[in-house]
Amino acid sequence: MGKHLICCWLWPLLALFCFKHAVSFNLDISKTSVFSGPPGSYFGFSVAFFNPDNKQLNILVGAPRANTSDQTPSSVTERGAVFSCPWHKSGTCTQIEFDSTDDRKGSTGQQMEFKSNQWFGATVRSSGDHILACAPLYQWTTYGFSEREPVGTCYLKKGNNIVEYSPCRSSSNSPEGQGFCQAGFSADFVKKNRVVIGGPGSFYWQGQLISDDITEVISRYNKEFFTPYGNQLSTKSAGSQYDDSYLGYSVTVGDFNEDGEDDYVTGVPRGEKALGYVNIFNARNMESMYNFTGTQMAAYFGHSVAAVDINNDRKMDLLVGAPLFMDRGSDGKLREVGQVYVYLGKGGFTFSTVIKLTGSDIYARYGSSICSLGDLNMDGYNDVAIAAPYGGQFNRGLVYIHNGRPTGPNPVASQVLEGTWASASMPSSFGYAMHGGTDVDQNGYPDLVVGVFGADKAVLYRARPVISVNTTLDISPQILNPEDKSCNLPETTTTVSCFTVKYCLKASGKGAPSSLRFQVDLTLDRLKHKGAIKRVLFLHNKMSSYSKNMTVSNNEGPACEELQAYLIDDSEFRDKITPIAVFMEYSLDYKTAADKTGLLPILDQSTPTNITKQVQGFSSLGQGWFLCEQTGSVVA
Repeated sequence: MGKHLICCWLWPLLALFCFKHAVSFNLDISKTSVFSGPPGSYFGFSVAFFNPDNKQLNILVGAPRANTSDQTPSSVTERGAVFSCPWHKSGTCTQIEFDSTDDRKGSTGQQMEFKSNQWFGATVRSSGDHILACAPLYQWTTYGFSEREPVGTCYLKKGNNIVEYSPCRSSSNSPEGQGFCQAGFSADFVKKNRVVIGGPGSFYWQGQLISDDITEVISRYNKEFFTPYGNQLSTKSAGSQYDDSYLGYSVTVGDFNEDGEDDYVTGVPRGEKALGYVNIFNARNMESMYNFTGTQMAAYFGHSVAAVDINNDRKMDLLVGAPLFMDRGSDGKLREVGQVYVYLGKGGFTFSTVIKLTGSDIYARYGSSICSLGDLNMDGYNDVAIAAPYGGQFNRGLVYIHNGRPTGPNPVASQVLEGTWASASMPSSFGYAMHGGTDVDQNGYPDLVVGVFGADKAVLYRARPVISVNTTLDISPQILNPEDKSCNLPETTTTVSCFTVKYCLKASGKGAPSSLRFQVDLTLDRLKHKGAIKRVLFLHNKMSSYSKNMTVSNNEGPACEELQAYLIDDSEFRDKITPIAVFMEYSLDYKTAADKTGLLPILDQSTPTNITKQVQGFSSLGQGWFLCEQTGSVVA
């Protein structure tokens, strides 16, 4: 039993085991909400959103090493805690009361349970008005035995009603049963009012998944040690070759066969002779339907799992993290960089060829956590966040945002969030826990909360409204004839060859203000270097540049303006070959577009912010100036 006594503490040890990036898109990094917990409490080890009534939305933060005995007198030390933090009030968090009782004793006065150092709050999940919080290192003493067994336990809260949910505290005790289950090591809510928890220590650490009906969990609750459930689904013990596999280490749910029910997905990072694998179980009877096996020993394939339709084909896809994956560098030496595997679903528990995303920072643990963000930039595709909690400057952690697209996640991150919090005693672990897909500020965009348990913090990143701009630049006539002088210079009788420059802006953005202000800048003959003679000028000001502040109605017709420009006398310049470029660029006046909290929108990074049209020079075919369009570019 000795080796298993060490293994039963695998979770906190793994979190602490041996341990350039400035890209910005629409997660706001200037107005984050930062929440702090008691020092040394591991506040931020787990995070979740809580939205019981679609009005009062809070952040839930687990602090598994919090000592609450100073608030409620008790012999229990480091009971752990869960805090509720209003999203708009940085630093203001309130502990949620789940259990403040002392350890229970048997009829003879023998201590039956041990809540000290139970890591309550290590796992926190919510769905509607339900909160599930777990203590995977909770221990109890079996009847007739003196040994303490870490069966783990959870608490389910709905409104003011709180019940304990401890499915592994059963008569099937001892290591070969559920005695070392560590229930609540992972957990998730399931469609049709169910919950699923992982217990990686059951059956000599083969591991186990257990799912119960929430209504039954609440209705059957009693204060006895054993609570049987009639509608329970669970995996069973297998042969000894599956020992030390850790099934239940991670868990997520998703409908992989389009039957309207959530199937169960769990990571088994030490299975298949340490290659690791991920198992999908049918929602109806917990029957194994599909396995994905890792490709490298000890990469911890299955450490994290996330289910999301990332390519918008209405088929559930699966992402699997292997944070200890090693790759060879340019020098041929192995480097631990981490990897994420993406399996695009084809329906009916079938998947296409795997897509691999590989980390870049050594020992960063890329893929330690993965979370679905929803459609972060409103392009019609769901996005994901992938954490490397020990990457970046001073190993303070990085979170990569990968946008979805028809072929799967974009391998190039659209944004990289950087941890900025230091910890004297351990890595800050920015991104070890994440939760997304919920719109906390009701601006129509999902937001992201990131845990930083090494620094006892959690950070809320709100998504900025994305504004898409369509621009046009037209020049008329298409052929400029120097001999056709149909315009008069203002306040003179001089006639000149002229043409019309017309530009239009059309803007749309969900959650953006009804009117948007832009600055438009036009430049004529832009290819000429500074100080050179400009061959064309605007008619109204006899200058080669023009600027205007333009107001555009959100999601309505375009705003346009026409200007006249003319060709100066050809005796004033010698260059008859270089194309004459008409250049237009625009920029958004962000300050006038801020919402009531000061959150600014942002321009779609895929939209060009400038256009160039050219007069192609004198032609031997008619002495004309021919116009053509040049591709615009994105200006950062």
